[in-house]
Amino acid sequence: MDVKTAARVFDVINLFAELRQPMIYSEIARRTGIPLSSCHALLQTMVAKGYLYAPGVKAGYYPTQRLLHVARDICGEDPLTLLFQPLLSALRDATGETAALATLAGNRVVYLEVLESRQKIRYSDEPGGFMPVHASAAGKALLGALPAAARRALLDSCEPLSASADGSVIERAALEAEIDEGLQNGWHRSTGQSVEDVAALARGFLIHGEAFALVIGGPKARLLQNEPGAGAALLEIYRQIPPTLLA
Repeated sequence: MDVKTAARVFDVINLFAELRQPMIYSEIARRTGIPLSSCHALLQTMVAKGYLYAPGVKAGYYPTQRLLHVARDICGEDPLTLLFQPLLSALRDATGETAALATLAGNRVVYLEVLESRQKIRYSDEPGGFMPVHASAAGKALLGALPAAARRALLDSCEPLSASADGSVIERAALEAEIDEGLQNGWHRSTGQSVEDVAALARGFLIHGEAFALVIGGPKARLLQNEPGAGAALLEIYRQIPPTLLA
């Protein structure tokens, strides 16, 4: 369950990221659904903490550079993404496709790091981007990495399963069979279920009991044509993860 005030702070930040322009507080309240009085108090708090400022009289609010510097300082020292960056770089170069590290955020997949393919036509995403757990290779791999009871509980929380990107219905029994098949094959796949015309392969694993996945994604025709080689590269990079992490 969201903590309301914390969720509102992120709603405001995401709104600025989307619109990229100053806004008066009534517009922010309208777009985020925050009551006017609460929105005004929240914005004043963010100003007092140095995260927003008023560019001019009646011009509204806009984020300061503080948010950028704080985020850069934090992310620049993230030990896990620092460890995985060279592995993702090697995976991207070996497959020619976009490589990512993913984990779970509730019952959704979230990307922690993304290194985009150097090819002109490529799958594009960014850290912090979400994917459905039941309709993505990363989600299937993360589910496959979980103990059976935790997997069932997570799938229960996703019911009813939303349709795939092409509108087709995803049946739970078929999804569970796909997860089991992927565990036998060594990697899980998706073929346009979360993003049309995009395919992905993923290998799930546990780090200190938490599920993570290495992911490669690209245009469906190209990736599936190269699936055996791409899958082999995925497993080779997985084997390079320090054994002390995997548990």
